[in-house]
Amino acid sequence: MNDNLWHQLNAVLGSLAVTVGLWLLIGALPVPIGVAVGIILAILLAWKCPSKGYIWAICTLLLGVESIAWPMMQMADLQKLGPEPPLEEMERIFTAVLFGLFSGVFWMTFAYGIFKRTRGPIIHSSFPEPSSSSSAPKKRSKKKKSR
Repeated sequence: MNDNLWHQLNAVLGSLAVTVGLWLLIGALPVPIGVAVGIILAILLAWKCPSKGYIWAICTLLLGVESIAWPMMQMADLQKLGPEPPLEEMERIFTAVLFGLFSGVFWMTFAYGIFKRTRGPIIHSSFPEPSSSSSAPKKRSKKKKSR
């Protein structure tokens, strides 16, 4: 298939993943807004990203931001219950914070790894390459000085 078609397909799939994550985050995302966000994000990803790796790096970064925003939204909902929330709500918040922060850090780390991989190999070699395998390095012998 054409490389441009694969690029656009990855942009659509990435925007679909981010839009579903946004729908899960907000809860009741209106369908027209969800479709508009998905289409606009797919167009931006296909237009601005030079490779499929950059598309997925940005999408996983956005998933990480959504995952970290989820516990914050749960805590904002908890404030509506007053100073003494029920135990069930506190358990829900604890679960949201635990899994939201874990998944957010995971997705952001994954995005960083993809981004580093797409930038190309950066080789920092502080050791010189061996020139020949036939020449063995000579050992220096240290003699003790006697006094």
